Amino acid sequence: MSLRRINHVALKVRELSASDRFYREILGMEKVGERPRMWFYRAGGQRHDLALFELGAAGKLPSPHHAGMFHLGFTVSSEAALAALYQRCQEAGVPFMGAVEHNVMHTFYVQDPDGNTIELGVDPPLEDWTDSAAPFPAT
Repeated sequence: MSLRRINHVALKVRELSASDRFYREILGMEKVGERPRMWFYRAGGQRHDLALFELGAAGKLPSPHHAGMFHLGFTVSSEAALAALYQRCQEAGVPFMGAVEHNVMHTFYVQDPDGNTIELGVDPPLEDWTDSAAPFPAT
């Protein structure tokens, strides 16, 4: 297969400034560029990981009953960084969706200003889950 990785994700948002506060100020992404009605952010070593396209106030929020993206997941550097990010989200009043202890990732879920579910987590050491007979068990 010739696919190597996901290059970036582009989300439609109602208001760029509200999304900028969430992705840049709360999550800590770096804003790396902009075009009219479109801003770009980097979380890691790529040119950009996330693009936000502004629809305006008339844009409809995603519904859990429609097909489409389930969540967007970001990896943080350590358990301490995850705890600090959780604290920042709580202090900023970000809607909390819950925490999940996956075999392959320790995570919590929040919603961005447009109702998209965002997973924030840290990967445990590979040796902690590769010997499992079912690292991705059915729930």
